[in-house]
Amino acid sequence: MVQNAMSFFEKRFEEHSRIYTHGKTTAGTFMISDILLLAEPHFQIVTVNDGKDMFAPLPDDDDNRSSSGAKQLPISRAMTDPRTYLELTDTVLDKIMNTDKPQLRPARILIKRFRSHEIYKRIRVPQNVIGDTVWEQTLWSMKEEEIVEEILKLNEMDVFGDDDDDKALKEDDIIIEKRKIHHGMKEKNPVNFMRFLPKDLHRQLLNTPENLPTARQIPDTSYRKPNVFLQKSVRVYCRSMDKAKHTRLGKSYKEFIDRLQQQQQGQGLENNEQKYSEVFEYQDLPQTPTRDSDCIPTVSQSPIRYDDISPPISKRQKHNSPRPLFAEVRKRSGYR
Repeated sequence: MVQNAMSFFEKRFEEHSRIYTHGKTTAGTFMISDILLLAEPHFQIVTVNDGKDMFAPLPDDDDNRSSSGAKQLPISRAMTDPRTYLELTDTVLDKIMNTDKPQLRPARILIKRFRSHEIYKRIRVPQNVIGDTVWEQTLWSMKEEEIVEEILKLNEMDVFGDDDDDKALKEDDIIIEKRKIHHGMKEKNPVNFMRFLPKDLHRQLLNTPENLPTARQIPDTSYRKPNVFLQKSVRVYCRSMDKAKHTRLGKSYKEFIDRLQQQQQGQGLENNEQKYSEVFEYQDLPQTPTRDSDCIPTVSQSPIRYDDISPPISKRQKHNSPRPLFAEVRKRSGYR
């Protein structure tokens, strides 16, 4: 029974990893979110409370009615009215497509892409599962916007020697997802919160309430269980369908990961350097004529860093251009 319960939670973890948060499933979710965000400022759901009597005048029971008696609410406020909320179904994409407003053109184009199965591309990157190393924890602690910013900086440095501006990454091209999958209770073992009754005590369930048997917790050493109950991962998506941008984004992200690893190695060298200095200070060694009295000579083995490398001025100005489309609609809607 205990092993069956553990298998149930393991199956939950597997289904979330294999189906519910599959790369294409998540890419489609991001695409639908972008469509609704693009349509939010310019699209309203229209409902009319016609009543039951066709000859009676329209009831005037709210303040959001137009001159024709129809109630109009944006998508984000549909939940405030039951009748409007009932209209918020999958057909909302059809309603957006049937509009002719020029402001909804980006949303209509994205709907056509979605229906043509031209969904966002998940970029295959190495080491997307977060472990216990310092650089992996640093990566997980960064905000999605910070990771995008670092990727754009590396792209602007022309590390790969490609000066084609059409292939240059933009903020709108990149989506960073920080995914968590667990067995039902985050990092805890859910079976530890269950109590089990041995089979030899099942007949005692017919006793009076004061004589009922007591279920007990089973030690986790008596059944098979996974080593980790919470898995964290960072995944990268590209909104563009340009394969050159897919390649560039993958290389830029890999360069960003390499930079984090190099910073961890450099920090380790600095710690060793400090220990080396403390040893000499403890032994109170005399200073040689060639040695400076305020420091101890050490051989630097730090890897190459990009901290002091700045992009060209033109590239930097391009990076500081006005906020792109998707970032702007998120700012207006308060979505993060």
